[in-house]
Amino acid sequence: MVKGIAILGVTLIHSTVLGEGALPMTLLFGHAVPIFLVLFGVNTEAWFERRNPIGRTRTWYERGIKRILVPTWGTLVVWWALVLIFRPPTVRLTISLPFYHAVGYLKQVGTGWFITVIVQLVLLFPLFHWLARRIGTRWMVALGGAVTLATLIWMHVIRAELGLAGWMVLSPRFFLHVAFGMMLAPFVHRLDRATVLWSAVVYLILAVVGARARFTAWATIANRLLELPLTILLLSAMRALSPLAPLRQGLSWLGRHSLGLYLGQMLTHNAFLFALGGRCTIYGCQGGLFDRFNLWVYTVVLFLGSVGFLALGHLALRIAESLRQRGLPVPDLST
Repeated sequence: MVKGIAILGVTLIHSTVLGEGALPMTLLFGHAVPIFLVLFGVNTEAWFERRNPIGRTRTWYERGIKRILVPTWGTLVVWWALVLIFRPPTVRLTISLPFYHAVGYLKQVGTGWFITVIVQLVLLFPLFHWLARRIGTRWMVALGGAVTLATLIWMHVIRAELGLAGWMVLSPRFFLHVAFGMMLAPFVHRLDRATVLWSAVVYLILAVVGARARFTAWATIANRLLELPLTILLLSAMRALSPLAPLRQGLSWLGRHSLGLYLGQMLTHNAFLFALGGRCTIYGCQGGLFDRFNLWVYTVVLFLGSVGFLALGHLALRIAESLRQRGLPVPDLST
């Protein structure tokens, strides 16, 4: 259910309908992607613990190719078609670009940075799991926290070296979140009141620091750390709301299909930016689409577009499976 909340948050981020500084964005929805990455740590650690170590890493990478790279490649085929149709001035076609895309680096693809980060974390996670088994998940959190805090403290130096796009796809920015999720994994279904209460206290303190120290390094650090107790609070809240069947079923469906919905929304967002203009950075979106379109309508369009592209992806998988069963040389893409 929490992943369902997060994908709704991503939609609000991309549509900018609530504005960058609105309280729902700064306190909840604006943290959607880091929440995803805490849950990535939770779910992946649980997946590793459930499986026999023999052949586990190979199975993990095969699963990653099928669940992440294959849908991403399908999405990129459509993205390239859109680029060739609209010829957007923001995209510079180069010989190397298809090769970057083939390995999961979604260079020049709007909002594709998150997919690039996920690909890196999938590659690195067996190492994370191995290290956590030897030093413990608490020390793993300390190590991940040190790396993440270093990227925040020297953020401007890193950006100067890598550029804004390079900074965005830098996965060490979120090592803390993944490690925290790994530590949280054994307790995620039995969070006690004391943990939730302390999480609420820490969340409020960090929210106040982030608001009072705005535009400083302290605000950046506070906002990054805030996502850890926020995830615990959301897990607790969703557990309390789970008896509401329509809410549980709706958010659970969104969560199960969150990657496909993200890819579909990425395509929808890029298509509208190519057609109507506009530009987005981490500092916000402006011009073109965002001046000419009702943003509430655009929020609905983004959501429907993500669902529509998800449906097309599932149709393509069903067709591929049908062809495979008829004896044609189509790989098994089931996960």
